[in-house]
Amino acid sequence: MTANSQVRGRYPARGLLVTAALLAVASGIAVGCGWTTPDRIRAIEFAATVSLAGAIGAWFVGIWPATTPSARVTASLAAVALRIFPALVALAWLQVAGADLRAAGAGELLVIFYLTALAAEVIRTIMNRSQTG
Repeated sequence: MTANSQVRGRYPARGLLVTAALLAVASGIAVGCGWTTPDRIRAIEFAATVSLAGAIGAWFVGIWPATTPSARVTASLAAVALRIFPALVALAWLQVAGADLRAAGAGELLVIFYLTALAAEVIRTIMNRSQTG
């Protein structure tokens, strides 16, 4: 592989696994804290799915090779947008049409899971930086 075609990081899938594991742990903690009614379980599933979708999009952009400084900045901005916009759209939908999920706490869980996915992204970035020098 040439330098331009290499994926960033030595083990790029590890970052996605860290994100999925942290979201699974956050979901388990929510269930362990007594969120066991069917509505609450649906709220957990909704928030975890939205957060994981955003994290996967950000991960794909994050592993894409960027050879110039402007490409790296563009990739970083795209990763932020792909991470935050699904959560913002989901919060807007909860306000307009998702009254049952909103009442079950999906909005709060979205914020918690978004922050969990963001923490996983920071961990992934640290892991990639320690591998590259």
